[in-house]
Amino acid sequence: MTNHCEQIELTFPGQLDHIKASVLKQEALLKKVAGLYADAIASGGMIHVYANGHSRLSVEEMVIRMGALSGFHPLLSAALTTFTDVVGSNGLRVGQFFERVEKSGINLLDEVDFGEHDILLVVTATGTTVAAVDIAWEFARRYPSLPLIGLASEIQSREAPPQHSCGKNLWHIIEEAPNGYFIDNGMPMGDLSISIEGQTGLYQICPLSSIGALSIVQSLNELTIRELDARGISHHVLRNMHLNNTHDNYDAWLRDQRIRYAKATHNPDRVLPV
Repeated sequence: MTNHCEQIELTFPGQLDHIKASVLKQEALLKKVAGLYADAIASGGMIHVYANGHSRLSVEEMVIRMGALSGFHPLLSAALTTFTDVVGSNGLRVGQFFERVEKSGINLLDEVDFGEHDILLVVTATGTTVAAVDIAWEFARRYPSLPLIGLASEIQSREAPPQHSCGKNLWHIIEEAPNGYFIDNGMPMGDLSISIEGQTGLYQICPLSSIGALSIVQSLNELTIRELDARGISHHVLRNMHLNNTHDNYDAWLRDQRIRYAKATHNPDRVLPV
């Protein structure tokens, strides 16, 4: 079989310039959000992070990654995030059904005690998924005084037809929230960044939403630890566990998480829903 690799073109790395430009364009907003993160962490509170589907990658990047700051609490329901079986009882078709079911946000929020400086971050590629809109809608109704942050595609969340019965996408909910902040993941409408019109058909490939979201996550990690340090606050950051002996750091990081997570499930000073 003839190898044509020398004759074909690689263009995807150029898409990373688009993501970089999108992140830098939002620097002022990211600094403001990092300040809110620092407020939550410094007060012993948490940034609660919701995602569904493939967006769970962004949550994992925040909560269990080397270089992770303590203070991030995942709100990941297995029914909404475990699509990796592809087919069968935990397959893609079943998972996507649950993504379209309303009222999941009510039940998820009932499992969390929010402190007075806590934050909810909702991560979704498109900003239109019913489950993501549902939890943002319910949080904005229950806790209007707390920061609500959305990380999704601005163009798709603003322009695509709403799928939730409230008639809104995530962008609209964030815009209307008293303390809302919307961060664009930089993805184009439909996410797929490259179209290849070849001999065998038209192929659309290379989604950017995950790359954009992860870039935002790490930018906020950097800005948050810089802000905490500027305030003179030392904080727990998980070091690389594969180099040298970091057992002391590992134990201290987990201990801090235990204290914060305990508040998330039982906080005597919780903010009461409206």
